[in-house]
Amino acid sequence: MINIDKLYKMKEHAPDLQIKEESFGMSKIYIINIQTVSSSTLSNHFILDYLAKRSLIKSEVISTLKNDIQNHIPSISFIEIEEKDITEYLYNGFTVLIYKNEVIAFETKANLDRGINEPSSEPTLKGPKDSFNENYNTNIGLIRKRLKTDSLHIKELTLGAKTKTKVSIMYLEDMVDKELLEETITKIESIKSDKILDTYYIKSLIANENKSTFPSIKSTEKPDTISKCLTEGKICIISENSCNALIIPTFFMDYFYNDEDNYQKKIYIRFVKIIRIIALFITIFMPAIYLAIITYDQQILPTNLLINFSLQRASVPFPALIEAFILMFTFELLYEGDALTPSSRGTSLSILGALILGDSAVNAGVVSPIMVIIIAVTAISSIFFVYYDFQSFIRFYRYLLMFLASFLGIVGVLFGFIFIITNLCSIKSFGKPFMIPISPNLNIKNKKKLIKQGLILQNTDKENL
Repeated sequence: MINIDKLYKMKEHAPDLQIKEESFGMSKIYIINIQTVSSSTLSNHFILDYLAKRSLIKSEVISTLKNDIQNHIPSISFIEIEEKDITEYLYNGFTVLIYKNEVIAFETKANLDRGINEPSSEPTLKGPKDSFNENYNTNIGLIRKRLKTDSLHIKELTLGAKTKTKVSIMYLEDMVDKELLEETITKIESIKSDKILDTYYIKSLIANENKSTFPSIKSTEKPDTISKCLTEGKICIISENSCNALIIPTFFMDYFYNDEDNYQKKIYIRFVKIIRIIALFITIFMPAIYLAIITYDQQILPTNLLINFSLQRASVPFPALIEAFILMFTFELLYEGDALTPSSRGTSLSILGALILGDSAVNAGVVSPIMVIIIAVTAISSIFFVYYDFQSFIRFYRYLLMFLASFLGIVGVLFGFIFIITNLCSIKSFGKPFMIPISPNLNIKNKKKLIKQGLILQNTDKENL
């Protein structure tokens, strides 16, 4: 017999647990659900209505509860489960029926998720404007709507000893690199954690983030981006209660791609990518180069420009490095504040920031006008990169280069550049070179060779090469 007393005892610390007893033939049937995650409308409409009607048919012999339900409730989703799985199904919004030794779970989940909205962190002008939400089935449905193929495979796992979070690994069977798939599944299955609340928990546990500052896994809230990556042979990870999906593997050039590029001419796409690469160099190297020139290598500048810079800095009481850090730190405060501030206050914060970084700071003699311009151009260049992980990489190397430039001048900037390039070329994202297609260079001849060796994905998108 099923231990009903255990469920009644559970009710002592779970006041939203509902247990209802009903007569069913010669025995009793127990209807159990958790009110906060189950829909009372679905429970009443299907289960209680069924029991009320079933009690009128006393002459019919009841063989098993499952068979009886199949004859009288053909439209509701249900599954026969074991006693040990009762609590897991209850917490997932199911209503459980217990009759003698039978346990049937009905899917009566309450709608606790927001609707499908426009993406907030990755705005788009011409492309689809739907984005993932916190509903697991909805997110998978948004991908299936785009990829109507039998080769789309989904492997489901349950992670987190306490959270029991459902996670799916999605891939196209005829496109994916089998070694990559095995490595990804092995890494995810080996996760031992009490809590997995979001895809970012998974990301921090499977990526080698501690060995490098470069993000080797990309996340997105756009189902069209995920669908495109799946057709390129990549693997995507979706989790319950998460509006972001992970893309594996991710290469350096993926961060220069934008979904808007799909709707532009090829020549314009190449032009914009060049601008983005230049913007990356500006946002990382521009403050360091200015500090190097103004501190050690003044002979590089024309005499008139050097005199102009000296006059501007004459009233500034701080060394150039301290001056740059004051402005950079103020910008970081504004950047983080703007990300966490409600949109209704964003305008006030922007006006305040403009006053601090602009007129007031210069008039007070705290910073020079040229430094304001340098930091402003640096900040504007970083706006091209919307992914927060990539922004973190930019910040780290920007400050590192500023230190090197302040003590070693242009030589320090050169050392920093060599260090960054060496680090980039040495990274592998799930066994694949992080700098594909820059290094190794994918011309037609060695592309076939690398595909044969399994060093790159079998169908890297031609446009990204």
